[in-house]
Amino acid sequence: MAVGTFDGVHLGHARVIAGCETVLTFHPHPRSVVRPGDGPRLLTDATGKRKRLAALGVREVVVIPFDREWAAVDAATFVDEVLVGRLGAVRVAIGADFRFGARGTGDAETLRADRRFTTTVAEMVTVEEDIVSSSRIRDLVADGDVERAARLLGRPHTLPARVIGDGRLVFDPALAIPSPGRYTAVVDGSTTQVTVLADGVIESQRRREARPVEVAFLHRS
Repeated sequence: MAVGTFDGVHLGHARVIAGCETVLTFHPHPRSVVRPGDGPRLLTDATGKRKRLAALGVREVVVIPFDREWAAVDAATFVDEVLVGRLGAVRVAIGADFRFGARGTGDAETLRADRRFTTTVAEMVTVEEDIVSSSRIRDLVADGDVERAARLLGRPHTLPARVIGDGRLVFDPALAIPSPGRYTAVVDGSTTQVTVLADGVIESQRRREARPVEVAFLHRS
């Protein structure tokens, strides 16, 4: 099984997950619980994450409903009760920077020292001198550099949106929305021009019926 937050399910995550049929992940993002008010804007919502994990061959996704109680669980207890006790881990795959347990005391060496399972640690992936990480991709999206973000993700940055009428759509403010500006995007399968406004609303050239859609950002216009 692969263990991690896997926000964005980017190229680095794909290396961790390769060969795993089960993924253990967390929701909401642990940082939003440990540091309230300082949680990251998410690259994927729960549905998008599951879809992208499935595309990598993952058959089972186990989601820990992360809260203050989970944040207080120490690393040894997490290994004993969750990885071994509940999930019967045989092989555990993680990224090189993965930390777990209260105050982040658990790391790769903690897992490697446990002989009840084997541990695989995937090295960081680099694309054009950029280390692939969720935080780096968030920074690129926040700057409006959706093309470079796509290279690290391995696909265009795609977010779910809700139609609110008159060619306007709105994103969940918890998501990583590109900076205000004009973009070429694929909206529900059609390539079009959209304008991202400061409040997370986007204006599209086409009117759409009131239902959820997906917006894949291709490049800044």
